[in-house]
Amino acid sequence: MANAIVSGARLCLRPLDREDANALASFVTAETETVMGGRVPVSPLAFERWIASLDAASPPPDISLAVCLIDAAEPGHLIGVATLRNIDWVNRTAETGIGIYPATRRGQGYGAEAKHLLLSYAFDRLHLHAIHATVWEPNTRSAAAVIRQGYRPAGRTRWSDPAHGTFRDTLYFDLLRPEWEAAHREWMARSVAALPDAVNAADAKAEVPGDPTEPA
Repeated sequence: MANAIVSGARLCLRPLDREDANALASFVTAETETVMGGRVPVSPLAFERWIASLDAASPPPDISLAVCLIDAAEPGHLIGVATLRNIDWVNRTAETGIGIYPATRRGQGYGAEAKHLLLSYAFDRLHLHAIHATVWEPNTRSAAAVIRQGYRPAGRTRWSDPAHGTFRDTLYFDLLRPEWEAAHREWMARSVAALPDAVNAADAKAEVPGDPTEPA
């Protein structure tokens, strides 16, 4: 995949460009899950300005990457965004965020692979020390996902956001590099075990970053 920063078995992460603006706007306006903050009208022009702003500062406070398919059927097809927000380059911390679109793409393991690629980039390329994530309380799927990725509960802010006339909490999770390495090894083992034969398993180990047989 051209311009890929990090690649896995099915996905790669690459820099966003202005040509992605139309797709991102259509994703947001078509969103049906209330926990994703959907149905907010955002124009392609707004996304173009946002994408242009990502390079406005150096080092950047946020890094947002396109999540793209690398399979032969839909090579390069954009299916989401992976983000490192509020990067503290001195203390080496950041907040993670993943969005997979449209809703029909969810539940197929794309979010997990994208998050592991993002964490590999954060820990192995940027040499960050600690990562945290925030999850809106009603989004139980995201809360379960970050736990599987090695995050640990770190607290909550009560009554932070409304849902259907009732305020709900925001949950906080954090992740240190050793915790991610352990969770990544487990995810790699499950991914390899799910492959149809040993040849594909060997290929997957070569393609997915952070191979546990390699030095961290």
